[in-house]
Amino acid sequence: MTAHAFSLDSLEIVDRTGTLLLNIGPLVLRSGEVLCVIGETGSGKSLLAQAAMGLLPGELDARGTFRFAGGRTVDAGDRAGLRALWDRETCIVPQEPAAALDPLARIARQLVVPASGSGIADQLARVDLPAAAGGLYPFEISGGMAQRVLIANAAASPAGLVIADEPTKGLDTDRIGRVTGLLRQLNDEGKTLLVITHDLTVVRALAGRVAIMKDGEIVETGATDEVLTRPRHPYSRAWLAADPRNWPACPTCLASNDVMLAAHGLSAGHDPARPLFRDLDLHVHRGEVLAVTGPSGVGKSTLGNVLLGLFPPLHGEVSWRGCDILRDRRGLRRLRRRFQKLHQDPATVFAPHRSVGAQLRDVMALSAGRPDMEALRPVLERLRLAPALLRRRIGEVSGGEAQRLALARLLMLDPWLIVADEPTSRLDPIVQRETMMLLRDCVAERGLSLVLVSHNAEMVRAVADTVLHLDGTAGGRQEPVAAGRQPWPVAAPLEAIG
Repeated sequence: MTAHAFSLDSLEIVDRTGTLLLNIGPLVLRSGEVLCVIGETGSGKSLLAQAAMGLLPGELDARGTFRFAGGRTVDAGDRAGLRALWDRETCIVPQEPAAALDPLARIARQLVVPASGSGIADQLARVDLPAAAGGLYPFEISGGMAQRVLIANAAASPAGLVIADEPTKGLDTDRIGRVTGLLRQLNDEGKTLLVITHDLTVVRALAGRVAIMKDGEIVETGATDEVLTRPRHPYSRAWLAADPRNWPACPTCLASNDVMLAAHGLSAGHDPARPLFRDLDLHVHRGEVLAVTGPSGVGKSTLGNVLLGLFPPLHGEVSWRGCDILRDRRGLRRLRRRFQKLHQDPATVFAPHRSVGAQLRDVMALSAGRPDMEALRPVLERLRLAPALLRRRIGEVSGGEAQRLALARLLMLDPWLIVADEPTSRLDPIVQRETMMLLRDCVAERGLSLVLVSHNAEMVRAVADTVLHLDGTAGGRQEPVAAGRQPWPVAAPLEAIG
């Protein structure tokens, strides 16, 4: 059975107020193993390293027991006992290497003398430093060189456990590869590595195992290949999706922080052999109106449903505010209320046997926490809807009134983006114009975005910023409606975008 180089049953770290900052365990590192601990800034990764070395700040208290090679146990709160193990059981490559060196001593004076008796020049050479570096002071070398000096000391130390806290912080790509290679060399020579990092390049290069931390707890651990390719925990999936290697290869998405909705490589239809459209890319920015046009049956309504997560595509991806809704179900639920559809048949959104007012009160309670029908009055007036209509059922109002009631219902949800599917097809010209003016004002005043599905070319030219024409052969191309035309001005920011 492989011996343990480091383990703990549980570790708790609290501040002076009793607030729990770290709560992990059990955790085991076997002799000769590599464990990388990753997670966002503030998740508690470095607290683990500091606790194991007895370097926690004085205002923090640790509870638990550390076990080292040979069965040696030390209470997590015993800072002196943990420091007594330096260079015997443990050594550290700290996050700020220059601060760990004595500024008044030359590098040669600060190198650990290895048991093999090799000289200073040999120790420096093994970490790709010239012999002349031994005569320099810490302020005369770069941060990357200081990092390699400490790695040379770790290699020369008899300690079997090396704790590296963000060993590649602030280094360029070439130096990251060099430092990672040196850490691999330490592991090849039998050292056990506990590496604290946020750099997935380091994690992949060192292989071994990985643990993902969030809010002071380890939410997932396992073999590196398994966790990085098949993460189980939602936070793990979100964290790994943020890796630049997983960013969409889309200059528009990367260059702009106001893309409300994006689709890449989208194909959809009921027959995989004959999709309605394929390889479609589109972007809808905050405050923008995108019109989708094309002949009947070409897939306009299907595209709208795919963009809202209501119909699965054959291929491609759809993202809301950068959240991949086809893969991140938790993100889809979180944002669901903000991305809404204005249906072509408004009667489908109302229950036939209840009054419209009762159903609007239900929506208002969902969005605001309590019904306040007075807040609805300005919207009803703007949509030319008499309050008496609220006492009727949906089958007792006209088609135009039903569409305007559906729009009122939608605005109560305070959406960020609306997909409007032929929203004025049932309205007379006067009400049609007033409805589109209201949608236009919502875009300008609230900063929401609008995807307008329509076959009305005149209306598209009047209200849209860009148009996407579907012709049934391939992905359409998104183009401005008129040269030099700017999106409608946004007067107020969207709140609580997450």
